[in-house]
Amino acid sequence: MNLFRNITIKTRLVLTFLISVLFPVVVFGYVNISRIDVSPSTTFFLCIISVIIAIVTSLLVASSIVAPLQIIQSSLQAFAIKKTSASLNDKGLDEIADVSADLNRMYEDWNKEVVNLGKRQIKLDKENEKTNVRANTVEAQLAQTRSLLSLAQQLNITFDFQTNCKSILDEAIKTLNIQWASILLLDRENNEMKVACVRGIEKSLLDDLALDNYPSIRLKPHEGLAGLVIKEGLPLIANKGHKDPRFKQFSEFNNRDEKVASILCSPIIGKDGNILGVVNLINRQIPPVFRNEDIPYAKDLCILTALVIERNRMYKDIFTDSLTNLLAHNVWLSYLEEEASRSHRYCQSCSVAIFDIDDFKNIADKTNEEFISSLIGECGQTIAGLLRDTDKASSNQERFFCLLPNTDAAGAVYFSGRVKETIESKHFKYNRKDYQITLSVGISTYPDNIKDSKGILNSAVQAVVNAHKAGGNRAIIYKE
Repeated sequence: MNLFRNITIKTRLVLTFLISVLFPVVVFGYVNISRIDVSPSTTFFLCIISVIIAIVTSLLVASSIVAPLQIIQSSLQAFAIKKTSASLNDKGLDEIADVSADLNRMYEDWNKEVVNLGKRQIKLDKENEKTNVRANTVEAQLAQTRSLLSLAQQLNITFDFQTNCKSILDEAIKTLNIQWASILLLDRENNEMKVACVRGIEKSLLDDLALDNYPSIRLKPHEGLAGLVIKEGLPLIANKGHKDPRFKQFSEFNNRDEKVASILCSPIIGKDGNILGVVNLINRQIPPVFRNEDIPYAKDLCILTALVIERNRMYKDIFTDSLTNLLAHNVWLSYLEEEASRSHRYCQSCSVAIFDIDDFKNIADKTNEEFISSLIGECGQTIAGLLRDTDKASSNQERFFCLLPNTDAAGAVYFSGRVKETIESKHFKYNRKDYQITLSVGISTYPDNIKDSKGILNSAVQAVVNAHKAGGNRAIIYKE
């Protein structure tokens, strides 16, 4: 077949025509010139031979044209459907071979363009990926910045230490998508660290702590990851969690420390450069490990935590009575107003307990000012030692005011009993004479005993007056 394709299609057609025409002409011409007598059957046979030669020659020539065209057509169809190109292996020398060569060049250009497009797409994808990473990083930084600004606003709403610590940890849990967080403060006098606040921890774990008293968890400044952070003064990431050999396990959690899968521990550094404690961010969820990108946010949280700690110390120095270790009364009144509004808004219980020293005027007349100051100071410090972190108390001469948030009447009675029992067990001496005091208590609870939270103080005052009228040394619950 390729024999025919070594010449052009035009030459091929001409030769075919000539072969088909010249054979009978030459044969019959020779017969006429030679005057050979040919029978009709011979003539018919020669005609048939001529026709067969013409047909065979035409078929061969047509096949040499159609076959390569079909190959080209198949290649174009495959290219149109699959967008793939394969080189045509055409070794002919005719016009169809030229078309095949042109197609091969087109395919080659197409393949080069596809490769270039692929390279450009890969490059573009990488650039888009880098852009997305940068955009995500910027967005994460903006989210953290917004988080810190929101947190700073929250910290200006109240001076309450526990409330502010909870706000810090809650914001960290939400922003970093972690399971729970805690603040450990360094007690240099006792050379230990205490858990000041925990948020986000599973309720089952909190129940394991003695009387829900998480400050009972203590460790030495050199123990655990927190000890290492305090020693180095730098944040630390431990994505092995409880499997990290530096991890300190607490018996209070009943060997449930396997729940700690990853931890970021950052130091709380005061304005004087001293380390005040650490902030623990535990169990990153998405992604499941902490990264170096999380450290700046943790540092900023620690700055705000240091601000809260130092402000709380300053607050105590300014607004706390050094004699009783209780709040100044005007500050206590502002806490009462705030807590009364909160209790009304969220339908939460709130109690006020007022303690009066019985027969105080008689004791003052028989002793001196120094003894009275000592008596009031001892009572105030005793009450301060029995308060929860959320409770607030103040004093006004022989009267002590206690604000007990989230406490119903039964809880207020229990607290009053502890205060009476503790104080009345004490003995005070003046001029070799023992004075054993008793207390009258007035208790008011919203919404158990009063319907308006704003009247909780006046009703507690009325209750303590009623206790005195009833003979003193008793607790009376106000009832409308």
